[in-house]
Amino acid sequence: MDALFHVDTPPPPPAAPKESDGVSRTRRQREALAAGHHPLSLVLTRPLRLHDGAAPADDAHADGHRCGGCAHRTHAAHNGHRYPKCDIPGRFSNGAATDCRAWWPACVDYQPKEAQ
Repeated sequence: MDALFHVDTPPPPPAAPKESDGVSRTRRQREALAAGHHPLSLVLTRPLRLHDGAAPADDAHADGHRCGGCAHRTHAAHNGHRYPKCDIPGRFSNGAATDCRAWWPACVDYQPKEAQ
């Protein structure tokens, strides 16, 4: 059947590129920090509060308690690599979602590392 009128419709806009898993995870972790929660909250069943003496979330170089100075932060070996993890049960897995960044503000379970 012939159409009475021919209408050119513009092509649909290209789809936005999909975020990689790492980019998406980093974005969610930063959102958790902005909301006052530790990034490991994303893998727990409840929010994990930040320590009262924690460094500010928006300044990776400011003074204050950070995961990097916590006695619970350790390195787990897996497939010939070492991954930073929190050793408190329930907060680690073999996946990247539970990697514990040294610059993160410390959570309420922060304990300073002993001087070596």
